[in-house]
Amino acid sequence: MQIRFSQLEGYLNRLSISVLLISGDEPYQHMRAADTFCAYANKSGFSDRKIFVVEPEFDWCEVKVAKDNLSLFSDRVLIDLRIPTGKLDAEGSKVIVNFVEHLHQDVMLLLRAPRMDRRTLNSAWAKAIDMAGGILRVWSPNETETQDWIRQELNSKGFSVTSDIVALIARQAEGNLLAAMQEVEKLALISQTKDLDLQAISAALTNSSHYSLNELTGAVTKKDASRLIRVLHGLKKEDVALPLLLWGLTEQVRKIVAIENTISRRRQPRRHDRLARQTLMYQQSIGVCSEGGHSEPSDLLKQCAWVDRVIKGRADGNPWHELLQLGIAATCAR
Repeated sequence: MQIRFSQLEGYLNRLSISVLLISGDEPYQHMRAADTFCAYANKSGFSDRKIFVVEPEFDWCEVKVAKDNLSLFSDRVLIDLRIPTGKLDAEGSKVIVNFVEHLHQDVMLLLRAPRMDRRTLNSAWAKAIDMAGGILRVWSPNETETQDWIRQELNSKGFSVTSDIVALIARQAEGNLLAAMQEVEKLALISQTKDLDLQAISAALTNSSHYSLNELTGAVTKKDASRLIRVLHGLKKEDVALPLLLWGLTEQVRKIVAIENTISRRRQPRRHDRLARQTLMYQQSIGVCSEGGHSEPSDLLKQCAWVDRVIKGRADGNPWHELLQLGIAATCAR
């Protein structure tokens, strides 16, 4: 049974669910879903919890022993199985299938995993869980969903808020619900009134956005110069190594040059060709530069070499400024 995050409490109240798999990379919903299921198990009398982490060379006998080693006077047990890779080997799959198909009434099973691909979700062990219990997949909400969630959390704490305040918190959190929740909790602690003022809370909120190299290169791929500037500024505050960022941008530049060469050779590239797919993606992206502001792909590699010299101190210039110029030029490439 497929379960949405918003449906979990309702399902637990109506149905007797003994097996739940939580999969996804959104940390706040992942944590809340696990806490909700653990609380439900404890309320149902499963007061003992055994935690296992599936690491390389994990001994599956431990799980089988925990499931079968129940006595007349033992507590009902919740087995909390954490799968960092989101995948199981043949032995693990066999154990889980047997586990859920012969589940003891005094045992519950919670599995936690990162986002799982379609192939894993179609595996024997995942299908067995789907038949015997539930699979809950969490993912990052879109902007509208994030703002709705923030408004709901603020209202639950008695705050009267405007759309501008909700948008400000959402923008600060960058879709990170855990960071957004921290800001809401902070406001609950420091605010002297329930009628929040935009100017007053602007100073109180901290920028909780945490960026990665993938987000920087993603901004180039989407030709989103404004986001590239914001991400690069955040990476600078987090003191991320400059050579790593240059490497990521250089890889994107090489892709841009390869695409440009492909276009020049074939005006109508085949859709099944890998470079053709990349070409179509770039062509369908929304541009942010004016018609006359495009950068020639052939010049970008030279700019990468120049930034490398600046970073290494072999040429004059501010490394962060030069990296920013390179990033903007890459988003505006033809």
